[in-house]
Amino acid sequence: MTHQCRRLAFLVLTLIVATRAPSAAQAGGGQSGGVPPVAQPAPGQPAGGQSGAPPQGTPPATAEHAPPPPAVPVTTDRPPGPFALDVRIAMPSFNTGSAIADPLGLRTDQLPGRGWGLDAGVHVYPVRRRRFALGIGAEILRASGSKAPDPEDTTAAHDPTIETRFSALVPQVSLNFGTSRGWSYIGGGLAFVRRAIGDVDAEIADWPRLTGIHYGGGARWFMNPHVAFMFDLRFYRIPEQEAEDPTTAGGTAVPFQPKSRLFLVSAGFSFK
Repeated sequence: MTHQCRRLAFLVLTLIVATRAPSAAQAGGGQSGGVPPVAQPAPGQPAGGQSGAPPQGTPPATAEHAPPPPAVPVTTDRPPGPFALDVRIAMPSFNTGSAIADPLGLRTDQLPGRGWGLDAGVHVYPVRRRRFALGIGAEILRASGSKAPDPEDTTAAHDPTIETRFSALVPQVSLNFGTSRGWSYIGGGLAFVRRAIGDVDAEIADWPRLTGIHYGGGARWFMNPHVAFMFDLRFYRIPEQEAEDPTTAGGTAVPFQPKSRLFLVSAGFSFK
């Protein structure tokens, strides 16, 4: 009986060991023939086994392999020119001294001191360097001003309205400094001028043409490649005018006029 009990206990232990062995093998991950365990990422390493390095075949993003910056167009300033067409409003300052008024039998307060007119010209620049150009051209000027008697002055109530007219053909040589986007200039030359002073209600005949000189300067600022704002400041030196008798001057009396100077400011637009 005792021998049989020992044999039964041995069989039970054998069955227990046989049933627990496969479970332990599966719990251990099946080292022989099973699916290998998945390796856990190291600390600081991205999941999925990637180390953060760029894929093979892609060069590293270094200064040597960085794409070149976009090319910036290089603009160079051209010299002034190559031509300019000017149209300006002219504002002359007339001489009102006694040397002008006395030969005409007028008082100085009867002469107009200022006027308005139009000045137009064209210039070309045959010699152009880096920031310099030599220009040649010509301008035509016509201006006039008048002065009526003061109605509050009883002594001048019957005075006539006096008009002064001035016109000129002005060849010019200029020195220009700057670029094609804007430049300043100085220049001068001969001035073929004509003037007349008289009663605006009567027929005023122009006096003989005189040859004087002019000099001055100005500037042009281009708002776009073709249109600029400009101004010009100019002096005219007018030579002496000799008196002529009507019988020898074609029926028109020419009064004596001394040497004088006229200052003219003009502003307007320039085109190229």
